[in-house]
Amino acid sequence: MDLSVKLICPHCRNPVPNIIDNTRDGDLICGDCGLVLADKVVDTRSEWRTFADSEGDDPSRVGAAADSLLGDANTLESTTISRKDGGTGRAKDISRIHNKLADSKKQNALMDAAKEISALSDRIGLEKTTTNSAIQLYKSSQSNAQLKAKPSTWVMAACIYLACKSNGVNRTFKEICGATNVPKKEIGKLYKLLQQHFKKDMAEQGQSGELVQGPSGVEGFIRRFTGDLDLPPAIVSACVTVGNSVYERELLAGRSTITLVASVIYFVVCMSENPKSAMDIAGVSGCTEATLKNAYKIIYQHRESLVEGLKLPKGLEALPR
Repeated sequence: MDLSVKLICPHCRNPVPNIIDNTRDGDLICGDCGLVLADKVVDTRSEWRTFADSEGDDPSRVGAAADSLLGDANTLESTTISRKDGGTGRAKDISRIHNKLADSKKQNALMDAAKEISALSDRIGLEKTTTNSAIQLYKSSQSNAQLKAKPSTWVMAACIYLACKSNGVNRTFKEICGATNVPKKEIGKLYKLLQQHFKKDMAEQGQSGELVQGPSGVEGFIRRFTGDLDLPPAIVSACVTVGNSVYERELLAGRSTITLVASVIYFVVCMSENPKSAMDIAGVSGCTEATLKNAYKIIYQHRESLVEGLKLPKGLEALPR
């Protein structure tokens, strides 16, 4: 009896499935139609092979792994200075300085912050790369007097959100708030303050560009929310097309990406054979039903140009006024 379990796309039903394992975002995606089959999948594979081999160096580390927050500073804690120097007393002085550095409050505070950020990141399923970015952002933020004066948990939450944006990871304010218990308003304020701080830093170092790279995140959120709503690939593709058009034309300028995505999904599904209520979409996206409908009214005014070239089961007459 064959006890193996095979994952097959429910849309394509290809007996030889083309499943793409996106380890960065933790998604399993059908390579043929783009349907997200699973999300937030934890990669349990080993970092390297555990058996010995004659080729290459031994991957095993000696001592603790390098700390991305403290750099080489934490290596001081793994060494001791001998006092046997022939009675000159220099070794004793060096040992005292060494211990003072290793036990400094600043280093201990940074180490505690790194552990806290890692724990908060784990709650929302972030990968190590994004977590390390948040840790580095927090370390850099401590040179800013305004940021340093704020509660550390608030700054950590803002750093995590900024790290997600910088690494192209789709996480909402609501998810960050839920993991950190920091009010959305405070995260928003500190997020803007962090951006100003890092832009100034980059300018002083002669660097140009934006800290947050890549696309707006519209497509990422659309694919995520439509996956939660179990919408077919054709409707997902239409949502992406309309969403990018709304974003590029700045029809909802000043509104959050989540509001834009939720209203676009509602706009498209009203013309599909898979209708979803505004309440359903609001529940998945995390925005309020009233906010969604207000944004939808703006999109509705541009309905003809937005659906041009799209083949949807129902026409514009199916849209609620």
